Amino acid sequence: MDTLDMLIFYSFNLGIFTLVFFIAGMIKPKWPLFFMNEPTRFLVVGITTVMIMVVLTMYGEGNRKIRAEQERLERFKMVGTSQEPETPNPSEVKPKKTKPKKQVAPEDEIPQFDSMQDAIKAFEKKQ
Repeated sequence: MDTLDMLIFYSFNLGIFTLVFFIAGMIKPKWPLFFMNEPTRFLVVGITTVMIMVVLTMYGEGNRKIRAEQERLERFKMVGTSQEPETPNPSEVKPKKTKPKKQVAPEDEIPQFDSMQDAIKAFEKKQ
């Protein structure tokens, strides 16, 4: 059995167990809850509700995983036999010519001023 089908398989098994638990609990609550002193039918209904939520979640997740796996396989068939992109041969690749980076001259650095008036004067001189 495939591992993707396991969630669905176990959800059916747990669903059958939940149904038996519910029927037995509604007939005589002492049978499924034998370890309790005074079990009630309301407690059986509560436990059954939680177990149904677990069963439905397991079934839904199993279907989701199977659908995702099928989509992945379809994409794999469309792409081809290789999942990895082809890398070019180093002898075929021409090196790119890049321009050297502009070096910052000391004059281009941001000056530090003691007051706002000094900054305004320096700005006016540059214009």
